[in-house]
Formats: sequence, C-alpha cells, structure tokens
Amino acid sequence: MLSVKVETTRLELQAPYHPALPLRARAIGGRWMGAGIGWTFPLSAEAALRALCEDIWAVDGSPEASAATVDLQIAVDERAPVRRVFLAYEGPIYLVGREIAASLINRKAARPGRGIRFLEGKPRCVETPSKWSTVIPNGSVFLVRDVPTMAIARFRHALAGAGELDVRATKRPEEN
Repeated sequence: MLSVKVETTRLELQAPYHPALPLRARAIGGRWMGAGIGWTFPLSAEAALRALCEDIWAVDGSPEASAATVDLQIAVDERAPVRRVFLAYEGPIYLVGREIAASLINRKAARPGRGIRFLEGKPRCVETPSKWSTVIPNGSVFLVRDVPTMAIARFRHALAGAGELDVRATKRPEEN
C-alpha cells in the first residue's frame, strides 16, 4: 500500500502508481529510484509529501493512517447526463488514488485494478474509430479491498451521487 519512511538523509515513498504522482513528486524534489526504493525526497519536503499523499490517496503515508482497513462495496449508479466518475477517456478509471479498472492494450476488454473484485457486471472498453474509453456500467458492484478507514469519507465524497458505498469488513492490526 502507501508508506512514507523517514530515513536519516531522505524520505522514501512506496506507493501504487497514479498518473498524477510523477509530475507532482518532481515538483517537490522527488526522484524515482526504482521499484525497490520507490520515490525519494529531501527531508525538508516532508510536509509537502504528506499533503501530496493525502490529496491523492486520502492518507498521509504514516503507519497509523493505514493500520485499520476495511473492504468497501460500491454499487455503480451514475445517471447524470455526463458521466464523471466511472468513465475514463483513453486511460484507466481511478477513485481516491486506486485504479478501479483499465482497458487492455488490444482494447478488446477491460480488467479490474489491483485489489478490486467485481461481484456484478464488469468493466468494459468502448472503442470508436478515433477514441477509446474505459467504462464501468450502471448496475455493476465491486469491492475495493484494504482501504484505510481514514479514507472512507473521501470515497463517499468522490462518489457524490454516482453510486452507493457500503463498508463490508473491518480489519485491525494484530496486537502484540
């Protein structure tokens, strides 16, 4: 999941990919060091880094923020004239930093994101002669696994009339 480590000379961010991350991370002094380390930042950028994490993933990267997690069940019901949550043009669908679905390279189908399980319906790739898009049809129901409890309010806000959210299971860290 998401983790910000404070080392002696730098900060290290391990996070799932999000398209906004590279540009925003570089703007505050971040450097990509490969999958083993992730992003590194100067110690002076800690407040900006935590704000960036909060903005994208709704948690600040501290161990406490991700300690208790839940599974969220989301039922898609986006009936607005213009779909804004469960439709993405030429890219994946993201919700609070999580990739929910993405079209395959051949654009013949779409797949769920990591930690996403569709219970009803499935994501689709819709292609026209000049464009393609990823869409999750109304009536689809999916689980988002291991969501930090601190992020539930942001998920509710992001849905804003585009679907129903239900907290399915609470997972607490093991006590020693």
